[in-house]
Amino acid sequence: MNGFQWTLDDLTVNTEANTEGRRSLTREEMFVLAWLVFYQSDRHYADLLRECKLTGEQCHTALEGLIELDLLRVR
Repeated sequence: MNGFQWTLDDLTVNTEANTEGRRSLTREEMFVLAWLVFYQSDRHYADLLRECKLTGEQCHTALEGLIELDLLRVR
């Protein structure tokens, strides 16, 4: 995940995100968000790729989208 200065353990789900007027989540964003909710700690990128059955680029794009939508925040 080039360009990111954090690890998956640094991400937290924003349960207070405003959903009004927000675009729908992509399939990849839903998979990644669900995985991050299920695994609260000891997260490894290889596990995310394997369990969500996504490519690195798909995960990278999904993480960027979730951060952009303010559904994920960096601690």
